[in-house]
Amino acid sequence: MNKIPLLMALACMIIVSSCNKEDDEPMLRSQVFEYSFNDGQLVGPATSYVGEHPRNLSARMEVMEMPNGMAKIMVTLNNTMAGQMYMIHAHDMADPDTTPNGTPYNETPNANVLSEMVTPQGTTAMVEHLTMLTYDQLLQEYDGFLVVHDPTQPLSTTDLTTYLILGVVAR
Repeated sequence: MNKIPLLMALACMIIVSSCNKEDDEPMLRSQVFEYSFNDGQLVGPATSYVGEHPRNLSARMEVMEMPNGMAKIMVTLNNTMAGQMYMIHAHDMADPDTTPNGTPYNETPNANVLSEMVTPQGTTAMVEHLTMLTYDQLLQEYDGFLVVHDPTQPLSTTDLTTYLILGVVAR
């Protein structure tokens, strides 16, 4: 019996089975951004957090490209207070001379970019949000702030000293 045709057939089967449909699909992109506690580093010392929340809170934002080109945002908060509800959202940047209270952003959160709530059961919390922007629009064109509110204080979209995290979205 001639083993060469059998070995060739087996080799062809291995090659064909190793070809993956995923090879034909485009690679989806993602980027990670780290945010530290609001000590006034972004807008100035007068906007530093004032309150009782532990200052070791940090945030990580991962922006992921979806197969349709849109973006999904995943925010992970570290060193959270268990059982407290954290508000996480984006505010579009604006000229302070044009906003009602002189803030450097539109005071209404932009839910098309990011607007979520999360109540951690431990010291870490994670939320995901599908944006109405493409991956490229979010990373290259959108100008906005990432805000994480202090869950132990009344919600304010005008008092930056109540913001635990204040950073530029996807930068």
